[in-house]
Amino acid sequence: MKLTPFSTLLISTCMLAISTSVFAKEETVAATEKPQMVIENTSTKDFATTLEAVKAELQDDKWNIISELNIGKRLKKKGVDVPGGIVLLQITSGKNTVPLLKKDETRYITAFMPCTVSVYGMSDGSVRISRMNAPALAQMMEPEVAAVMSKGFSKLDATLEKAMAKLEK
Repeated sequence: MKLTPFSTLLISTCMLAISTSVFAKEETVAATEKPQMVIENTSTKDFATTLEAVKAELQDDKWNIISELNIGKRLKKKGVDVPGGIVLLQITSGKNTVPLLKKDETRYITAFMPCTVSVYGMSDGSVRISRMNAPALAQMMEPEVAAVMSKGFSKLDATLEKAMAKLEK
């Protein structure tokens, strides 16, 4: 399914709204609490350095960056200034989802594709990296879909951990 620029922007805006309103804590969530839907890390570097490090690590780990949406630039044209900026990296891995996409019963998973990694600046000057908490969402899915989502998340989380480690040097 090919997304139009408008539908891509709409999906990205929805994901951005979620990522700016619900933040995941890096510490363990108590069993009685609901899981957070977004995982967020704070970079020790500026926006441009953080964005480049994330993109480089995604490419090194064989993620396909299928689009880079500069939402901050679009907002600036509308008079909204986001410190640093907001860039959404839409990525795919491909090999994990192919079996799901082949079957009518699991093709609905396309509603969650492509995976988005957001890099954005905050008013205090910090820069954050966020992504959907796929394991939390996977708990609501059938086992086959949950396994694929969890596997993809593990790979993405490892990639972003490497990027964060390089940024801290």
